[in-house]
Amino acid sequence: MSLNDILTHKIFTILSWLFSTFYSFRYFVGRDPIGHDNPYHSINTPFTLNIVVTLTYWGVFLIMQILFVTQIFVPTVNQANGITNRLEITKQIGWHFTAFNLFHWAWTLLFVKKHYFFSEVVLILNFVNILSLYLVHKTFSLRPFSNWFLFHISTAAFPFSWLLMAIFWNGAVLSHVNNLVGRIISNLLVWLLFFIPASFVVLFNDWGIGLTSSALTFGLGLGQLFTKVFALQWIFGFIISGLLFVLSVVIGSGWAIRRGVTSSESAPLIEH
Repeated sequence: MSLNDILTHKIFTILSWLFSTFYSFRYFVGRDPIGHDNPYHSINTPFTLNIVVTLTYWGVFLIMQILFVTQIFVPTVNQANGITNRLEITKQIGWHFTAFNLFHWAWTLLFVKKHYFFSEVVLILNFVNILSLYLVHKTFSLRPFSNWFLFHISTAAFPFSWLLMAIFWNGAVLSHVNNLVGRIISNLLVWLLFFIPASFVVLFNDWGIGLTSSALTFGLGLGQLFTKVFALQWIFGFIISGLLFVLSVVIGSGWAIRRGVTSSESAPLIEH
């Protein structure tokens, strides 16, 4: 990256993050969680999450984003320890991060203004953006663990799980699926929140997406429990959360064992 490219990237990364964060706090944080003007409870849908879990998820997500932004100013080059130049990784995935924040900013504005159709379109476009980052740049395969945690979790796993859930939530608000037929259909569609993340966990050994998706489906179960006790959605939410958590732990444990074996086999026989 040239100095001009680095400067441009830093400016756009910071500005996009500030826009996204500012408007998220302005419209979602600090409002009465059961108020009619709060977007989280504008309509109690079968995909409405528990507000506490959602805010906790986003709190951790924002911390991860801060770490990602910070590392741009303190790149590390240490080939002896297998740590690649983080600027090279950032150059490949950084614009996806910027695009995510700009899309999220646009979605926030549209959603709170109750333009649900256009906000759904923005969510889908953002999901395509993150899916492109995931499949093209394969952040799930980054090594060592510090790079995987810093880049993959902050730019792929957290956004992927959120966007997948938000597409269902925004779609439910748009479709007004709060009647009996709508809830029956939602009882079927909710299982996509298991099969889609689980496929990434199994196919790509990506237990990161499994854990972030497990957290949100737990929030779904908790939210539905307090919305409609005599319903299946909260039961399915907790079951899906538990299944994803167990699957992620199993895959993650195997990944750690394989990583340890690989590191041992690749270690030099003689230290100089």
